[in-house]
Amino acid sequence: MALVAGPAASADLAIIAHPDYQGGDLDTEMVKQLFLYETTSYPSGHEAKPANHAAGSPDREHFFKYVLDMGESRHKRYWSRKISSGKTPPVQLGSHEEVLEWVADTPLGISYIDRDKVDDSVKVLLTIAVFEDL
Repeated sequence: MALVAGPAASADLAIIAHPDYQGGDLDTEMVKQLFLYETTSYPSGHEAKPANHAAGSPDREHFFKYVLDMGESRHKRYWSRKISSGKTPPVQLGSHEEVLEWVADTPLGISYIDRDKVDDSVKVLLTIAVFEDL
């Protein structure tokens, strides 16, 4: 049985890193752990530097839903607890251009972006299928 993407499908998300990334293979669970600081290192042992889109971004909304498995309010509560224990949340970037520039300029950086916005300044590590509610 084939799955055909119709009008209900929306833009997939690309998990992106610096073009010279050699941190090892990632899956969705590892990406989730990196962005929630449940782990701070890539499989290679190098420290990851995650970056989120700013609140209100469709990419952020999809990433939270399909990777972090939480909405914005739950994410805020999660980070309130982390901050009170001395952790700093991932940097937030305001546009696709900022995300691409930051990841391209940050050797251990990792972020996410609409797959259609990816250019050759970054390396795609993983693609997350995104579907609008049917």
